[in-house]
Amino acid sequence: EHTFTLRFSRDAPAGPACWLVLGLAGAHRSERSEVQVRINDLDLPPQLAPAGSMHLVFQPDGVGDPSSLVFALPPEALRHGDNEIAITLRHQSWILYDYLALRTVPEPLPIATPRVKETLLAGPLHDVREVVFAARKIGSDGHWYANIGYYSDWEFAPPGQAVHLDGDKRVTYLPGGRLGVLDVATGGVRWLIDDPDGGVRDPVVHYDGRTVLFGYRRGGSEHYHLHTIQADGTGLRQLTDGDYDDFEPCWLPDGDIVFVSTRAKRWVNCWITQVATLHRCDAQGGNIRAISANIEHDNTPWVLPDGRILYQRWEYVDRSQVDYHHLWTANPDGTGQMVYYGNQHPGVVMIDAKPVPGSSKVVAIFSPGHGQREHAGAVAILDAERGPDEPSAARYVTRATDFRDPWAFSEDAFMAARDSEIVLLNGSGSVAALYRLPEADRHAGLTLHEPRPLIPRRWERAIPPAVDPAEATGRVILANVYEGRNMTGVQPGDIRKLLVLETLPKPVNFTGGMDPLTYGGSFTLER
Repeated sequence: EHTFTLRFSRDAPAGPACWLVLGLAGAHRSERSEVQVRINDLDLPPQLAPAGSMHLVFQPDGVGDPSSLVFALPPEALRHGDNEIAITLRHQSWILYDYLALRTVPEPLPIATPRVKETLLAGPLHDVREVVFAARKIGSDGHWYANIGYYSDWEFAPPGQAVHLDGDKRVTYLPGGRLGVLDVATGGVRWLIDDPDGGVRDPVVHYDGRTVLFGYRRGGSEHYHLHTIQADGTGLRQLTDGDYDDFEPCWLPDGDIVFVSTRAKRWVNCWITQVATLHRCDAQGGNIRAISANIEHDNTPWVLPDGRILYQRWEYVDRSQVDYHHLWTANPDGTGQMVYYGNQHPGVVMIDAKPVPGSSKVVAIFSPGHGQREHAGAVAILDAERGPDEPSAARYVTRATDFRDPWAFSEDAFMAARDSEIVLLNGSGSVAALYRLPEADRHAGLTLHEPRPLIPRRWERAIPPAVDPAEATGRVILANVYEGRNMTGVQPGDIRKLLVLETLPKPVNFTGGMDPLTYGGSFTLER
């Protein structure tokens, strides 16, 4: 048994009759508690707690399941002055209290349910008529980045993990991809691409609100390449080609495209899949060049209002290989790479970040630990102007970690993918479904990704290039090492030596495994 006691003072005289309402936020499906209430010296008839659909003990990031118990109190139960209510749970303690209330009517409190969908569609989304999105099947690899390309040795597979072959290669992806446009008013969908053997990902809408840029792995091909198509389904055009994967594109304000590609020809140091880094090309897919040189993944580039590119960088230089994957910025020409937020806060992948209109903030996915499959995580909003490592600069909109690909309409209105649904969220984390794939598609294994509104948007500031690719010699900007954070008490002359450390990319994986190079477990070759 478990008992808790509430003592309180009452100014009113005894009577009339009233009701004690126990508001519940969750209860166990089958282990139903018997609830015994004793008021002063009076035992009330016990009641059996209702069976709940879930319990927050087992789903701490879930949504409450409201229910209530109502106990009738005779007029003599409550006294003038001191009173005591004791509540005892018998035969299990699987209920979660929301509130206790003394009421003059035998009803629970009128707690309003947020009308998320209606409120957002009438407010920040009132101009959104259509939403473009991708639907595809996803592989079984749990790493956030392992969704393109093939494994270095298809014979190696972790126990219990399904093996998917494309020809003689074990690949990360499954066949089946679509590009769809949702009519927000009717809930109907027109499919621009339906390729049962291919894959579709990362649609992004041009500033004109009609041209869609996306990654497409055509049926019979093993590589994603950049394509464009009009929102009415006309004008499908392939931009890039080659034996590489090109994906996660974003339009640049000078008319070019930034994207992520495996053209750097390297492998994850501590895994058996390929690395993708930042590249750019012109609007026709030509003049491709790398703008980052990371030995590990750079992902989900997006343009900030000031013209910088915001992206997720897996930081792997002289530190843990599984803890630091945060937000960085760079100029569109690849210069000025620096920390944006989170580089001193291990244990989360900050990814899919985009600016929040009308503010200095960005919305992002915070994927726990070393990241989850397909970037799944919590929706968070952060203001890096408060400091690149300031913990209070980030606020979780949700605690559930099964959201993907957020889009912000304001600080209080978001859209995201969640399994087989497109969902809307308000700033408090209340969720409402906007669209759900039909049962047949869900049964076939399709999930929803990257919902984007088909609306025109403002061009960001275009930063003029500061590099000349034709020049063989570049300039390095050296900072004063005495100027920076955590340098209190360090005087000029105290620093005698600087360690310049280069981590080398892994261009080939002969073993098919992820062999450590040192006894301590380092996977990276350094010089």
